[in-house]
Amino acid sequence: MNPNLNALINELKNRARIYVHIYRELSKEVGSDRAQALLKRALYARGQEKGAQLAQKTGKPDLHKAALAFMEGQGDMDAFAHEVVSEQSDYLVLRLNRCPLVEGWEEAGLSVEEQRMLCDMAYQVDFGKFEEAGFRLAFDCRIAGGGKSCDLRVALK
Repeated sequence: MNPNLNALINELKNRARIYVHIYRELSKEVGSDRAQALLKRALYARGQEKGAQLAQKTGKPDLHKAALAFMEGQGDMDAFAHEVVSEQSDYLVLRLNRCPLVEGWEEAGLSVEEQRMLCDMAYQVDFGKFEEAGFRLAFDCRIAGGGKSCDLRVALK
């Protein structure tokens, strides 16, 4: 494996562990539901920052340009073994074939339920990104939900 890619994967696994610790500490202070809500808002806001960058690349929401930008990534997407599965006139299906975040949660011994909950928070980055850039996002399946991949269905708003 490419040493740079391996380092990136390890850093993403580290981020997964950081999410666990932040969530647990917040939960002690404000309860689980409030902690989840706060983390979701914070991660969505980070996604919006990324979405503004995507919008600069694509201009007016354009599915083909979004697919190209997805494949270019920012370097970090290589760690997710990403691909464009389908490009239709009204939607895209983008796939992540691995998730270092889930791998990090598995290595930390988290249950499948805990992994799903953390993914519910973490993937708010994706919603913020695509929605800010003028798209609608849905997940057809997720690795944290037991799927073999995370399939992102991206459509125009």
